[in-house]
Parts: sequence; C-alpha cells; structure tokens
Amino acid sequence: MDLVHRYMRIYVTWPKKHQKEFLSWDKAPYNSSIELTSPFSTGINPDMNQLTMYNLTPDEFGIFLEGRTVTATAGFYNADATAKNGGQITKGTIKSSTPMAQDGVDRTVQVNFNHFPDISGDVLKVRKVTKVRVRQTKNTRKKASGKSATDRIRQYNQKKTKELNAWLRNNPNATAHDRGIERTKIARQRKAYATKTRKKYTQTVKQKKSKAKYAKQIKYANLSFKKGTYVSTAIRTIAKKAKIPLGPVKLSYNHKFANDYTVSGKPINAIKKLADIASTTVYIYNGKLYIREITTGQKAKLHLTPETGLLTHPTPSDDGSYSEQKYEAQSLMRKEIYVGALVYVDDGIKNLGKCVVLGGQREYTSSSSTVTFQFVPLAAYKKANESRLKKAKAAADKDKAKAKLKAKNDRAKDAKERNSVKVKRARRQAKAKKK
Repeated sequence: MDLVHRYMRIYVTWPKKHQKEFLSWDKAPYNSSIELTSPFSTGINPDMNQLTMYNLTPDEFGIFLEGRTVTATAGFYNADATAKNGGQITKGTIKSSTPMAQDGVDRTVQVNFNHFPDISGDVLKVRKVTKVRVRQTKNTRKKASGKSATDRIRQYNQKKTKELNAWLRNNPNATAHDRGIERTKIARQRKAYATKTRKKYTQTVKQKKSKAKYAKQIKYANLSFKKGTYVSTAIRTIAKKAKIPLGPVKLSYNHKFANDYTVSGKPINAIKKLADIASTTVYIYNGKLYIREITTGQKAKLHLTPETGLLTHPTPSDDGSYSEQKYEAQSLMRKEIYVGALVYVDDGIKNLGKCVVLGGQREYTSSSSTVTFQFVPLAAYKKANESRLKKAKAAADKDKAKAKLKAKNDRAKDAKERNSVKVKRARRQAKAKKK
C-alpha cells in the first residue's frame, strides 16, 4: 500500500463513557491542527508525551483536564483513502494541561500525559515489634551477699580442698590407694555440687525472666531480605508494598543473595538495581513495569526500506555497548516501531537484516509524521546480552565466595573463643587444686 495521506486521531475519554475525538489529516473538514511528541525507551522513568492542540472551540478547550485519558492513533491512507495502515501509538493519563493561547479566535492548549501512575519515592520501612523488659522501681537493689553460680562453686571447691589437705595431714601413713580414694570422693562431691548449683541458678534466672514485665517496642527499619532469597522474590515484594503495577517478570538470571540484602532509596530505583543484578531490562509498557528481555514474544513483521517509509540511511550511534553496531534512522511513523520490536532494515545500500529497536521518538507536526529510532542488529544484541549475563554470574560467584570465606572465618573465630574459655577454666581449676 502506498503511504500517501497521513492521519492522526486523538481520543479524550473520562468517566460515564464520555469521549471526544479529534482527527487530523490532509482533507477538510477533518484537518485539526495537532502536534505530538511521543518518546519511547527502556528504564524506570515514564516517557512523557507532549500534545499541542490548536484552533479549539470553547467546548473543546475545556475538556483537557488532569486525570482524563488520551489515546493517539496514527498512520497513512492510500491515494483514494480506501485503505489505511496504522493503529494506536500511545495512550496515557493527563498529568498537566497548560493553556497556551485563549484569544477570541485561537484557543491552544498543551497537554502532558504518560501511561504510568505516580509512584511514591518514600523508602520502604518495615514495622518491627520487640519485647523490652520494664525496669522495676522497687526491690531493684542487688544484695551485697549476692553471688553468682561460679562464685559459689569456686568457694565450695576451696572448702573441699582444705578438707582434703586436712585429711592428708591427719593420715600421714595413708597408702597411695587410700589417698586416691579420698581425692576421687572429693572430686565427685565437687562435680555434684557444681551440677546442682548451675541447674538451680538456671531455673532461678528463668523464673525471674518469666515473672518480669515486658512492654512492646515498635521500630521501623528498612526492608531487608535474608540470604538465600531470590531476586524475583525481592522484586515482587517491593512492587507489592510500594503499589507498583508489575507486568511480567522473567529474569535472565534469577540471582540468589549470598548475604542479607537491605533495600534503600526509592522503591522503583531499588527494583531497577535488582533487575541489573539479574542482567534483565526494565521498561514501562501499557501502564505496567515489565522486567524481562525486551524481544520476548516479538516477531519481525515490518521490512523497512525506502519504499515502506525509511527516510534516512542508518547512522552509527554507538555508546560502546554493542561493538559499534548501534544505529539511528528516521522513517515515516509506523506503529510497528517501538521498544523491543524486531524490524528488517534495508536502506538499499546495506541490508542490516533483522534488528532490535531500543528506543526513539515519534513526531507529528503540521507538515510531517515521522519516527526517529535507535536499533541494533539482532546478532549484536544477543552477543551484548550474553556478555552482560556472564558478568552478572561472575559477580554472583564472587559474592558467594566472599560469603563462604566469611562464614569459615566466623566459625574459626568462634572455635578459638570457645577454646580460650576452656583453657581459662582449666587454669582456674588447676589453681584451685593447688590451694
């Protein structure tokens, strides 16, 4: 079909099934003066569409109110207007509406709209309730004679040592066998006393704790996830708590945290950071946040050539991400060009084959209807994705190794501390025996 007569339709809708349509094309009387700039890209920042409407009637001038829905469709008719090529290119909610002119003849309004709700930037906090012991005002003074279980056991051991020494002095002719029996008896008495004393002390402490009064203490802390949690779980949890409309979540690499992970900053920024860890693209589509590879489910339908709307030769526009194979081109406005679309690009000089659209901007003015877009050949796109995925997995392996080493060092430190306690206890016992 020959792309001859361009057109654009703007629909404004609001509750109770109200709708107003504006049509702009090359024939009167449907030649409303309309200008539209509509960017499309990946990321977490909603693309803001800017619509300017000219020569409005008094009634039309007043319908562009904040909160109402704007839908734009665009395309081309053939020469005799019996067939058309086009469809919806953008839809969203009016965020602001500014009168640009309001004299007796020319009523002009500029409208900004996008298709994503306003999301709170507050850091996510979690309510944590703990029990805190209430300090008593009565009978809190510790008795001067109060002793710990260790003090009592030490005192008893000293007493039994004196008894043993006294027995040895009173029985100088005792045989080695008799002395051994006496020492064994004293040792059993010490052990029995120590066991009994520690058990009683433990029971007393438990009783005091059970009788103590506790009060609830409420604190708010940053949302955190335990080690072993998957990135997909964290993303869905954050989206639910922050009321972010979430589309499909299909991660290239569902990373598992090697350590505890704490969320900081704006919720939507936190999700973007998690998606980067999982080597997955984030983009906004149809009012939802999608987290998946942008070409998922796409099929190449458009063969873009000078005959089908390509206006310029592809120009290199690489930032280093795709080995100097990123390009920019301009064509007549086609609904088939959007983020993640697969398009065959052939300018007549070089056939770039199947390509992936990364982003761009649609423009409709009084004299033109075009889309400028950035794209990369599919093979280069896949190669870059594989490289990013490899780096993400390497970073994850490095984190796991660090966590494993830290756990090993912590275990060694605990063992060393336990051994130190045992050595000190043995020294105290040896010292007590000598006395």
